[in-house]
Amino acid sequence: MNLFLRLVLMCFVFVSAAVGLFFSRSADAIPVFARKYQTACQTCHWATFPALNSFGKAFKDNGYTFPSDDEVYVKESPVAFGGEGWKKMFPKSIWPSTITSVPPVALQIDSNFLVNPKNDKGKTAFDGIGAVELLMGGTLGESLSWFGAAPLFENEGSAKGSETHVERLFFVYSPTLFDKKGLVNVEVGRFEPRATPRSQHLSIIGVTRYLFSTWSTPPASNFTAFFPYQNGVEFFGGKNGPKGNGGLIWAAGVVNGERSGDAFDPDDLAGLVDSISEKEGESGSAFDVNNSKDYYARVSYKIGGMGVLGGGTVEESQKATENWQDNSLTLSGFFYRGNAGFFNDPEDGFRTSWHSSGNHFWRYGAEAEYSWWNFNLFGAATYFSDNTASDVTIGGESGSNFDAALYTAELRWVALPWIVPAVRFENMNPSYDVGDIASFNTYSTDITVLIRANVKFTVGAAFADGNAPAGVDDEIYQMGVKIGL
Repeated sequence: MNLFLRLVLMCFVFVSAAVGLFFSRSADAIPVFARKYQTACQTCHWATFPALNSFGKAFKDNGYTFPSDDEVYVKESPVAFGGEGWKKMFPKSIWPSTITSVPPVALQIDSNFLVNPKNDKGKTAFDGIGAVELLMGGTLGESLSWFGAAPLFENEGSAKGSETHVERLFFVYSPTLFDKKGLVNVEVGRFEPRATPRSQHLSIIGVTRYLFSTWSTPPASNFTAFFPYQNGVEFFGGKNGPKGNGGLIWAAGVVNGERSGDAFDPDDLAGLVDSISEKEGESGSAFDVNNSKDYYARVSYKIGGMGVLGGGTVEESQKATENWQDNSLTLSGFFYRGNAGFFNDPEDGFRTSWHSSGNHFWRYGAEAEYSWWNFNLFGAATYFSDNTASDVTIGGESGSNFDAALYTAELRWVALPWIVPAVRFENMNPSYDVGDIASFNTYSTDITVLIRANVKFTVGAAFADGNAPAGVDDEIYQMGVKIGL
């Protein structure tokens, strides 16, 4: 499709979004935390959900509580399990706790219309109700919190689409140390590791996913380190900088390591891994693509802006406009070290070539996030280094090193408080001993129109250049609605 036709189609999609504005109906927002504090979604979200503003990040890093005087702002009185006197009697009594007086749950509903002119099996798709997700969260006393997400329905064009599973569910322990919270926290359960360059769950570009969350090397099949759901334990914390501005954030964790069904798979090896899983399951052993465990770390420093653990007042974060503005620069470094299974001969099948471990890999890099006025610019350099314990043969050639460099840039702009365009550019540079893939670029864009504070209409598109291998999203147009209830 030439550039002119692409522009025409994008204009059509944008006009459709505008029409959708005038024919939409309102929906009353009752998200879990907004209900608890009886505050607007924009208290924590950056002009449009799910992206978090500085206050929202501080809220999350404080164990889903307000950075200071949390009890003052709670409007929904919790049910107490025990009294304050129990604390004085501890350990001869049970430490008290609280739960919310109403079920701490919310729903997120997606509906999308997609166009893919290059898809031979079908060029358009309307999923009706594409997904219904149950969102949960709350606090259990002053130092324990929890969060969960469980898709109740996902329309994938088959019966598997309605399978319910736990996407994320984790607990956070946030003790008070030296009269302060947030210095050290412990997170346990199923979560997205903080080593991930940028959270997939908090992205406002929905037409495609970050390549660093989906890319994997041929010998490892569909395993990717930055899979957004991992089982494990993570330690994290932070400290505000001088005068309460900016500051230091750190994180380190150990996770099981998992294969990703969403990972890019240039040689269509996912089916081979599934076959191995079924085979080993039939023999009575549980399949685990990672017989050892992965570990990672991350450190960030924010210059200027709101303190990383809060700074400024709640009233400032609740202002009707410009709550997304936080003039600041955040610099980060991260690494992820793991071990995955691999094929000696991916083209020949698993029967004689599969190893359940031996692909020792690193994922590391640096990133910068700059916020100024109504703009937010993010950039990351992510490096993939895979080294197999024995040579891998592809196309008659053998080798053991599979390296790649990925450069990501994303720009968000609040054109109006209810119109937020965003664009993303990704440049992937594989350098494999065997089975090498040419460098390529991808381009993604979304325009978000907030119909209501909890209802957004999006139009977007994703393209890839001619060097992109099969499996990378290319020439996809999407128009959708997302509602939080």
